[in-house]
Amino acid sequence: MSATRDALVGLGLAPGRVHSELFGALPAINPGIVGAVHAPPHPPATPPGTGPRVTFARSGLTVPWSADYPNVLEFAEACDVPTRWSCRSGVCQTCVTPVLSGEVGYEPDPLEDPPAGTALVCCARPRSDLVLDL
Repeated sequence: MSATRDALVGLGLAPGRVHSELFGALPAINPGIVGAVHAPPHPPATPPGTGPRVTFARSGLTVPWSADYPNVLEFAEACDVPTRWSCRSGVCQTCVTPVLSGEVGYEPDPLEDPPAGTALVCCARPRSDLVLDL
């Protein structure tokens, strides 16, 4: 449809007169992952936290949680742990991440709870030692 629209406009039809509707799969939404250049995962540059230990299993990093971070997403970003995200407010569920062990609470509460065994890292805070599949 995009090619047809471009061809019609190329033939001189006013772009405002060409109407189309696309159906089908869109490219994956992977902000924070695709096209991003990351340093190797590391503890945050801020002083160590005193909260529960957060383990990013795929990245091989365990660090104590610091309440200086509003959510696990920003904590992961401070550690250069690749993490998917989009809305940063618990609405879109792009950041849904498997929880291998531990428990999270939400602040703010997400619009819709994520599936069992997962967390929305954009608004999650650890309630206990936490192991994430990141």
